[in-house]
Amino acid sequence: MSIMSSTPLQQLINGQQLWPAKQRKGRAGSSANRCSATGFSSLDKALHQGGWPRNGSCELLCTTAGIGELSLVLPALGQLAKQRPIAWLNPPWLPFAPGLQQQQLDATSQWLIRAPKTQQLWAAEETLRSGVFAALLSWSSDPQLQNRQLRRLHIAAREGDCWHIHFRSPICRQQASPAPLRLLLSGKADSLQLEILKQSGGHAGQRLNIERPKDLLWRQQPASQWPVQTAARQRLILPPTRLHSRAAAVHAPLRPQ
Repeated sequence: MSIMSSTPLQQLINGQQLWPAKQRKGRAGSSANRCSATGFSSLDKALHQGGWPRNGSCELLCTTAGIGELSLVLPALGQLAKQRPIAWLNPPWLPFAPGLQQQQLDATSQWLIRAPKTQQLWAAEETLRSGVFAALLSWSSDPQLQNRQLRRLHIAAREGDCWHIHFRSPICRQQASPAPLRLLLSGKADSLQLEILKQSGGHAGQRLNIERPKDLLWRQQPASQWPVQTAARQRLILPPTRLHSRAAAVHAPLRPQ
């Protein structure tokens, strides 16, 4: 009996967990077509497929929420939103509709999903597998997710042809994960620093520095340099005689009648 006809090996091939050498060329070509440009040339060059994967799980490990992690994925989401809606599951803050509109993300195509922590994994899996959404952004507060749970999310995203952007804590860095792409993000004053922890078919360990857009960068200025719409008012100064007379009237001792 041929080794290729054995049941365990054939199951791996059917599940796309093992690729025969004769199919390598065809698989590589299809993978190149199943990616989305990140909008950052340096990141496209560092990623083996030349961009973000179009489906499956992608983990972004952020040192702190709000360091600019969304700016990293918004260009690709703007393109995907033209095809299908985008889902947001338990974001730490309410997405800012005017800001999303500037990134070609129509508010009517954004679905905000709130789920209890006990049902968040179930909600994520059902959303990914539904086939309705082009991408799902989810924030996980549990650093102890099991490999079995993460694999279910990745498989659901593959089945639903959905890009799962999974924001997690950096303490999960040493934890094994089935996600083909894992990035560690840290924020600096003018830039976002990236480290590729893992990518399918390519090298890991690359570190990139992506500058923040100038129109989104705000620096704190002294109050004296804040812009004002009108000229500052001049302070009203009373003549010395009137000033002394008012002070004397206010502080004059009471006299018995």
